[in-house]
Amino acid sequence: MRKLVYTSLALVLAIKINAEPLPVLRSFPAGTQFALITKINYPQVTLQEIPSNWGTNLLGLMWLSSKKVEMSPASVIRDQENNTHVQAYLDTLKNEPVAVQFDFQGRIWVVWQLTKPEIQRTIKNKQNIW
Repeated sequence: MRKLVYTSLALVLAIKINAEPLPVLRSFPAGTQFALITKINYPQVTLQEIPSNWGTNLLGLMWLSSKKVEMSPASVIRDQENNTHVQAYLDTLKNEPVAVQFDFQGRIWVVWQLTKPEIQRTIKNKQNIW
């Protein structure tokens, strides 16, 4: 009986160690917009739709929507692990897919850097199209 318990415990541990962790997908508030940050001239930022594939990426200058918005003075920037960063981190987000939440004046309030599974979910659910 002991041998069976130890064998099953070893089997469970082997499976657990070799198992790939499931990606944690964050849930974003209603009204969140998904975009690429294409140009940064703090406090102004240019946002563009996230391209769905290489074709829309190649022809993105003609087809993808873009707009200039301002950052709120109290804006929060979060990385892929949800850590908070200062405005200097914004430069590392250039041409990176992000989720953006706006304040009541239409300025950027929160920026989340997206993970690969979040980008795939965004494109699959067509949330990347404005």
